[in-house]
Amino acid sequence: MSPPGLRFLAAALGLAGVLSAAGPAAAVLPPQAYLDARREAPLHLQMSVQKVKPRPADQACRVEGRVLRVFRGEARPGERIMVDAPCRFPDAAPMPGPVLWFQPGDIRKGQVLEGFFEGPAGRPAIARSQLFVVSRESAEPHCGLQDYACR
Repeated sequence: MSPPGLRFLAAALGLAGVLSAAGPAAAVLPPQAYLDARREAPLHLQMSVQKVKPRPADQACRVEGRVLRVFRGEARPGERIMVDAPCRFPDAAPMPGPVLWFQPGDIRKGQVLEGFFEGPAGRPAIARSQLFVVSRESAEPHCGLQDYACR
């Protein structure tokens, strides 16, 4: 093999090694895992955003609001709700993995969020990052159980 061919082979093998080593750490979960989280979450609701408090130390944005619609679970419309949404701040290093990150400005007062949750109704945890800004409150969910889209 010629020297340029050897250099190409060495570069290709090196790249393959780096990608295989980084693969598990950088991988997101397959779409089915997120759909499973939606199906298995005991709470599915829409909420109005009343307050957002960035928490860079926790890599989160604390979102406070009121329950608008309950599609499944133990919550009531009008009830106060507080969730910690995963937020990636400009000075933080990229965080590869299965978390779907918000930028701090993505969630604002007056918006409607739809999500799938676990834990107590007033302070639930987001089930596998399944929290989304949706266009408006609706009688039917924007986020389904069969495909990843939220309409």
